[in-house]
Order: sequence, then structure tokens, then C-alpha cells
Amino acid sequence: MEKEQTIEELEQEVMDQLENPYQPYSVIFPYECRFTIPADGHNTEITIRTKSQEIRFGRNERDIILQKEIDNRYGRDTYAKHILGWVLKRLPDIDPRECDVEYTDTPTITLMDQQEVKDFTEGCLNDE
Repeated sequence: MEKEQTIEELEQEVMDQLENPYQPYSVIFPYECRFTIPADGHNTEITIRTKSQEIRFGRNERDIILQKEIDNRYGRDTYAKHILGWVLKRLPDIDPRECDVEYTDTPTITLMDQQEVKDFTEGCLNDE
């Protein structure tokens, strides 16, 4: 009985493929999302490099490549929304001790007066 089911399943797979030549393909693609923070005058830039996986259906790899090219052309905003939402949900769980900080340029040094020190301190206390 089990052998019959296997033969029937194989026959059905062949029939399915004859009727619909599309097959599933895994598409794993790297991408980068870069943005700045408007609240600080676009001074802070954030870059996210990641990979995503999709399932696409087609007759061959060329079909999948063509689909992905169209999707890349029109899908930038939706990928940005996806990765921003994904990161937003996970940011509270990131331990700052596990972050890498790299100083990338020479610092700018200027003398501050007492009011500037007071304003700076108040801004830090208010999370500005």
C-alpha cells in the first residue's frame, strides 16, 4: 500500500510539473539600508548591512533573476520599511557593550563658556 502511494505521488508530481512548469527557488540576497536622523540635522548616519531570503517561483534561474530585477527596481521602500521595523523591534535587546565604536576623523575642539556647558548638560539629561 505504501509503495502504491509513492508511485501515485510520483505520478502526481510529474503531472503537476507538466501542467505548471514553475518550481520553487530560494533567493538569498545581501543588501544595505542607509539613512540619517532628521532630528539632529541629518548628522547621524546609520548603515545596516544584512541578507534576506525569499522564495520565488519560475521555470529556471533566468526567470527568477528577471523577477528579482523588477522587484529591486520597485521594492526599495518596502525593503527599507521591513528592515527598519525588524531592527526597531530588536534594538532594546542590544547590549551597548557588544557594539563596535570606531572614531573616524580628527575631533573638532572649541572652548565652551559656562552657559554652553549648562546647555550641553541639560540636553544630555533630557536625552536630546
